[in-house]
Amino acid sequence: MEEFFLEYFIENKYESPVRKANFQLLVIPESTSQQQVFELKLLCSENQPLHRSKNIFGFETLTCYIGKPFTEFWFKLTAKIRKSEINPFHVSPLTPAEEFEITHSLDYNIDNYLFLLATSLTKMEESDLVLFPVYSLENQLFEYLTTLNTFISKLLEYSPESTDVNTPIEEILQIRRGVCQDFAHLFIAVCRQNKIPARYVSGYLNQGAGFVGTSQLHAWAEALIPELGWIGFDATNNLLADHHYLKIAHGTDFRDCSPIIGVLESAGTQKSIHSVTVTNQ
Repeated sequence: MEEFFLEYFIENKYESPVRKANFQLLVIPESTSQQQVFELKLLCSENQPLHRSKNIFGFETLTCYIGKPFTEFWFKLTAKIRKSEINPFHVSPLTPAEEFEITHSLDYNIDNYLFLLATSLTKMEESDLVLFPVYSLENQLFEYLTTLNTFISKLLEYSPESTDVNTPIEEILQIRRGVCQDFAHLFIAVCRQNKIPARYVSGYLNQGAGFVGTSQLHAWAEALIPELGWIGFDATNNLLADHHYLKIAHGTDFRDCSPIIGVLESAGTQKSIHSVTVTNQ
């Protein structure tokens, strides 16, 4: 069992006063049998009350309404997390042909349609699929996904500020650069083209393990493998998600997992600072 101390901080500064605002944050690590969250503390600007609820995927969100003018909003989360050690390598009890038959069956596609449909951020032209390893009934699905993970890790260069939250797959393939969300979106897009259910995951990374993308919230993907369940793949680091990965939430793409969204009555520009600290205890 690994134990981590987590600190997440966000600060928004506004050029002109915001008359009123409603913020929603999705930053609390999920609590499961393998990931236990305790000593959770939440602080917000001017001690504004935070209301907890669940989003459509069942993950905990925080809502903060500010009804008076302000020029700065900040939020801080601290917590301790115990995470069970995970062996990320898996051996399927099914043959490659059995896996292929299941993933291409009508019932399977209906059951998992939400994570098989392309979104605006995971849409890929069929003509681009020839760039990637091919999934067939001769491939063990876990081995294929591991190969795909490595391929995307080598295809793209990790380059902060080369893209933004709305960059489509087509542009990512043109510039061959991106940040963790782009690696995840591309992995998901290829999976969905091959009828493999895949979902976007947001979370924190252990900063003591030498991974890329630890200074901010991290993104990776989970793919559904028959008889094995949802398995995490991090193409940014060419790794399988293990106990160093502290999950917050999953969704169809980044927009389902955005750490903060807000509706503001304001004009002018804003500056945002996000910082993450994750240390072993």
